[in-house]
Amino acid sequence: MRIKEQDSAGRFLRFSLWAMMLGLTALSAPDASAAKKRVSSKKGVVSKAAFQARVKRAVKRQCVRPGRLGLYIRSVSTAQTLYSHNAATKRIPASNVKLFTAAAALASLGPDYRFATDFYAKGKVRGGVLRGDLYLKGYGDPLFVHERMRDFVRRLKLRGVRRIEGDLVADDTFFDEKKHGRGWRVGRSIRPYLAPHGALSLNFGLANVLVAPGDRIGGPAMANLEPSSRALRLWAKVKTSRGKHPKIWLGRRRSKGRDLVQVGGSFPARGRMKTYRVPVTDPTAFTAGAVAAEMERQGIALKGGIRQAATPPDAKLLVRNLSPPLSEVVSGLNKFSNNFVAEQVLKTMGAETHGAPGTAEKGLRVVRDFLLSIGVSAKEIALADGSGLSRMNRASPRSLAVLLEAAHNDFRLRPEFMASLAVFGVDGTVKKRRRRGVDSRRVRVKTGVLNGVRAFSGYAAAGNGEILAFSILMNGNACRPKSLTGALVRSMVSLKRNFSNPVNAHLRGAREIMARPMPKPSIRDGWRRRSSPRPDPAGEDDFEELGPGIVPIAESPQDDSPDESPARAAPAEGGSAWPSKRDPGGRSRE
Repeated sequence: MRIKEQDSAGRFLRFSLWAMMLGLTALSAPDASAAKKRVSSKKGVVSKAAFQARVKRAVKRQCVRPGRLGLYIRSVSTAQTLYSHNAATKRIPASNVKLFTAAAALASLGPDYRFATDFYAKGKVRGGVLRGDLYLKGYGDPLFVHERMRDFVRRLKLRGVRRIEGDLVADDTFFDEKKHGRGWRVGRSIRPYLAPHGALSLNFGLANVLVAPGDRIGGPAMANLEPSSRALRLWAKVKTSRGKHPKIWLGRRRSKGRDLVQVGGSFPARGRMKTYRVPVTDPTAFTAGAVAAEMERQGIALKGGIRQAATPPDAKLLVRNLSPPLSEVVSGLNKFSNNFVAEQVLKTMGAETHGAPGTAEKGLRVVRDFLLSIGVSAKEIALADGSGLSRMNRASPRSLAVLLEAAHNDFRLRPEFMASLAVFGVDGTVKKRRRRGVDSRRVRVKTGVLNGVRAFSGYAAAGNGEILAFSILMNGNACRPKSLTGALVRSMVSLKRNFSNPVNAHLRGAREIMARPMPKPSIRDGWRRRSSPRPDPAGEDDFEELGPGIVPIAESPQDDSPDESPARAAPAEGGSAWPSKRDPGGRSRE
């Protein structure tokens, strides 16, 4: 009996201890839950303090040199700074400089500004003959490409011009003679992003080298230059191989007053035609030579030669080509980070504001005056070019965020400026970032990349409807760029802090709109990829797409052969086109 009483007392004691522990846990649970909620929540980051803690934690995890990181995040909806880390320190911004160039151009030139390329003449056109010289004058059009040039020459023909008794005179005096930005490391490089700029330029200052397989393995492949120009020659020695991938090297040197473009290597027999891009040495001569070749193709005879000179003041306009509006120009400038376009726009700003010839110094003066007018501190910027390719550029994260906030608050600039930025996970330089994320369309950015430099600035739409402007500048390999930017983007889009009633009412509409679903490109366009057959590049119906001019490489003229081994360069990425079909004798089957 005594043993049973002892067992009952032991069970009662154990039960009492268990109940006390359960009670203490229940009492402390609300405090622990609240502490956890202050840091994060399944519904998102619900306070400024929690947001700052999350950003700080991401910086600590992803940065090995936090002192070389500059970070600034600001809510443009509430005019409140959310996070600042070395925000006033100037760093190399790389291509984020294009944000300054694009915004200043939209403000000084206007979104509807168009670049012109003109034909002038002093003589009269009688019976299809132009007595005297034909003047080709450029005004810095960055989108004057092969297709627009062909239409430009066609309209000259529609004016009744069939023969030109004088010379074709190329006029590039709207800009100065400098072809590269200050601090650019050009040397003998033929990288496409180092293409020279000028008032009279064609195809972004690049010649396209088209390479396609030949008729038999071991035989010569086929190659051509596009557009054809009297200022270019081609030397090529590429074999058709059994491999799966092309192994192409490119070179360029001056020969007999022209650019000699060199291409060699091997190309797979079953490969699709590929385009490689080589920058030209003289964009003015290249453009004039291409126009002369196109005039010949369209049946306009040029009796004289090609030379460079200024257009006389008394010359009369014959034909004018206008570019797309500046709003479309800056879209390509920012989404795809085009250095050539940035420098063309910069010098055009200088010429239009301070008079021709346009120079980088005049353009930078316009950019600087604009930045100071919107509140950027002069101590936080030092610019050397318009594209950010120069390592002499300096800017602080705060200066970039101030620009972003000012552009957002100016309704005259906001639509075009925001539309020019790459949409996270959708297009431009960040097309492949977080493609499966539900928040991909809520971030618009401009990227920047140089050796040891990463830049990432733009806008993010938070979960509560706020619009955040941010700038991240990493110098000296400070952080893991993709991991850090990904963590910061997730933090910004998940911000769902509450405000007082007036502010909540103001943001309620934005929250409701952003809650609506948007299509995912990977799912939306999937059926297209599945149902589209892979075209045969050697199809009989395709050879007319390119027109005449493609010859087997073995038949290149002997005097085009280089005297020395060319400097090699890695191939540039390019699109594909269709090769011309030729019979074994080498004649065009057109």
